[in-house]
Amino acid sequence: MDLLYKKLNRKLDALTQYIRIDDKPKEHTQIQNNRVINMSKITFTKEQINILKLGPQYAIERNPKQYINELIIDTENAIRHLQSNMQNTFRYMAAKR
Repeated sequence: MDLLYKKLNRKLDALTQYIRIDDKPKEHTQIQNNRVINMSKITFTKEQINILKLGPQYAIERNPKQYINELIIDTENAIRHLQSNMQNTFRYMAAKR
């Protein structure tokens, strides 16, 4: 166990060398100049890069009319995996929603 703790402490020391620790708690602020660093070989359009700059919490929503058919097919496939006596109940619940 001592060897394990020594190894973990060395890793922790190496990591804390790169991190500046402040005594003051930081307030949550929105960063205005988010940078996108593309580390792949894929080229993005300006619109895609602008969306990526909004951050990981930004969700891109599609119009429901565009994916309603996919949703119906996926729901029916999931219902078919249920027991036969439960399928009609779930079809009714899905149709109601």
